[in-house]
Amino acid sequence: MDKLDKNIVEKLVIQVQKPGRYIGGELNSIVKKDVDFRVAISYPDLYDVGMANNGIRILYDIANSLENIACERVFAVAPDFEEILRSNKIPLYTLETYTPIKKLDILGFNLSHELLSTNILQILDLGEIPILASKRVENDPYIIGGGESVSNPTPLKQFFDLFFTGDGEEGFPDIILAIKQGKEDGLSRSEILDKLSDLDGVIVSSNYKTTFEEKKVSKLEGKNVLRKVYQGVSSCDPLKPIVSNMKISQERAVVEVTRGCPNMCKFCHSGFYQLPFRQNDYLTMKDKVLKILDNTGYDELSLSSLSVSDYRSLAGLVNSLLPELNKKGVSISLPSLKVDKKTIPIIEQISNLRKTSLTFAVESASIELREIANKKVYIEDLLEIVEYIFEKGWKVIKFYFMIGMPGCETHDEAESIIDLLKQISLLTKKKVDIHVTVSPFIPKPHTPFERVEQQKLEYLDETILRIKRGLPRWIKIKNHDARLSVLEGVFSRGDERLGDVIYEAYKRGCRLDSWREYFKYNVWMEVLNELIPNWLDYLNKREDDDLLPWSFISTGYDKVSEFWKNKNFDFSKPNYSSKEYDHELEIEKFDSSREIFEKKYEVLHKIRIHFEKLNSAKFIAHLDLMAVLKRAFRMSQVSISFSQGFNKRERISMGFPLPLGIQSRDELCDIDLFADVPANFFQVVNTHLPEGIKILSFEYLEKTESIMAQTVAAEYVVDVKSSDLIEKIKNSIEQKIIMVKKSKKGEVEVDFEKAILDFKIENEKLILKLSLGNQNSIRIDQALMKLGDINLEELVLLNIVKQRQFREDGTVF
Repeated sequence: MDKLDKNIVEKLVIQVQKPGRYIGGELNSIVKKDVDFRVAISYPDLYDVGMANNGIRILYDIANSLENIACERVFAVAPDFEEILRSNKIPLYTLETYTPIKKLDILGFNLSHELLSTNILQILDLGEIPILASKRVENDPYIIGGGESVSNPTPLKQFFDLFFTGDGEEGFPDIILAIKQGKEDGLSRSEILDKLSDLDGVIVSSNYKTTFEEKKVSKLEGKNVLRKVYQGVSSCDPLKPIVSNMKISQERAVVEVTRGCPNMCKFCHSGFYQLPFRQNDYLTMKDKVLKILDNTGYDELSLSSLSVSDYRSLAGLVNSLLPELNKKGVSISLPSLKVDKKTIPIIEQISNLRKTSLTFAVESASIELREIANKKVYIEDLLEIVEYIFEKGWKVIKFYFMIGMPGCETHDEAESIIDLLKQISLLTKKKVDIHVTVSPFIPKPHTPFERVEQQKLEYLDETILRIKRGLPRWIKIKNHDARLSVLEGVFSRGDERLGDVIYEAYKRGCRLDSWREYFKYNVWMEVLNELIPNWLDYLNKREDDDLLPWSFISTGYDKVSEFWKNKNFDFSKPNYSSKEYDHELEIEKFDSSREIFEKKYEVLHKIRIHFEKLNSAKFIAHLDLMAVLKRAFRMSQVSISFSQGFNKRERISMGFPLPLGIQSRDELCDIDLFADVPANFFQVVNTHLPEGIKILSFEYLEKTESIMAQTVAAEYVVDVKSSDLIEKIKNSIEQKIIMVKKSKKGEVEVDFEKAILDFKIENEKLILKLSLGNQNSIRIDQALMKLGDINLEELVLLNIVKQRQFREDGTVF
């Protein structure tokens, strides 16, 4: 089985929540059907999270640019779909061509954090790939791990053929081409792995061995590996990233402005592991950003950076981008902000269109702990910034704190956080929503804190509880689950013995561990206590002469980390901000561009669009469909009017929601326009819509009554192809059986004659006319299940298409 039949896939996914996770067909996805060498990449989490990962976007684009090579995607699956795959004996497949992943040449995982481990095993298991690398044979895919958790890959060593440490922009293509060449040369699996071990940044798992003595690592065998650093002068963000058909965790365009960080906060793994600090040339970014927006239709741009406030050309980039973005109605979001007064004018300008929330990473409210961690925050600056942004109209401010950092044993972290937030609340006078996130500190490899103790669960839980009890309820406190942090700490500094723990926990049902509803803490504790009774040692302080499991990996900047280990910043001097920006802000240009945008508040015309939603598009939910259409209109530069107010939005209204899995040849959408559109504008829009959605026509409207207010009925054609089922439905209709529909209040009985307005049977096809928009209306899927006395599995075998919709006077739209 080289590829799964699309009909099989559709019948599987319709039975689960969020079928869009498993169907593909997104705008800008790359499908290469006739390529012999096939690779897949995975962020091993649910699609909703994985599709928001920019690293996956970058590697997907780069790998697909290679000649005669296809790169596809696969993600972890939710329990409902895992059960369906297993019960139907269907292997997990890629989204582009439905290729079973066991048929791939390479499967690469982005290991961004430690709690993804059991998801990796789920993907391998469902894909019918041997979970243990030692069990794989010649034709099995090569399993590769990259990402920040490869900073210490040893707990996952037995599951991977090789790891790559470093920036994947150059390393991933090198590995792909080396494996492809090795296969073409007829080399065996072991010979190809030997050649791969010569590549920069590559760790071949079978070449490394750990010896233990008295439960500690006593010897590491295997050559040292230097982390590979991308040498390019500009970011590799793709110009045409895939645009999901369903809501994902971050729906925005992304461009990387810096990599690494100059601040040297001792707890920050990314800051040290991604050295050197690199800044992209802002002059090359304007065209890239505008092309990405033109190719995606997003209304928000994120400037990706560990510390965007330290980007020297931030003002220059804003000068270059903001006038164009203002005209388009596109807002800019900045990641978690450094407390730095010089950034305020930039924040103010980019938030004039939409005032989003602001997030400040304070880390610790204790000056002593900030000194130990080298976290450059001056509380007087923070209070001044809060007062300023409050006066300028921000409604939501977010703060991020870390607990359990070195020094917490002699300083009251909870009391410091409570005192600071009370000061802030006095400044804002309860007129600003204050959101606080509290996360436990985890000592990570390759940082100055890699050997320090991680606080135990009891301390973390007690501190979080004290913070929550010590603050008024209107300050919203949320915390990272301390149990997850303990587990993450174990695996971030653990050794290869933990591989057996991961495997056993997976067999006992652990997966999707970073999702609160799926996390099985008790199972993890049972397995750890059984297999490694002294597992708490992983959280303890490591002595200077202790051999670290990751010591064979060098970042190339290990001396920098060692230097900062004992160096503390002088917090007695408040003027520690980094250098000023290269440019002054061009305020007049920003103001004039906003004036141009304000013309979009006008409404010159209203038009009604008729479109179809067929084939795989039937798995796009109603709210997601609206987002898909909005993005297509933006890409096509349709003159849509905007609402005024705090959050400005396009003036678009839709008809009644279509049940998931139902197709339609006549969907409706009304849009307000501030200018005319050309007669063929919808043909342009169609080029920016995903497979299955197509605008058929449009008309100008004189009345302003909404679609829903005008629509009273819809007609559906059901391809039954079963004389018995047709007869059963016919009898039910003639007998006018009791009909019930599901509502928020449970099952509700409806008036049969007012629900089912008409029916007929033609050539094994049932034609039903159902009422819409009243208390007796019933969804087509619920109606068919009741009339035919069929279950969901039988329902999905029917081909159901909405044909047309009716007004109250009986006319068709």
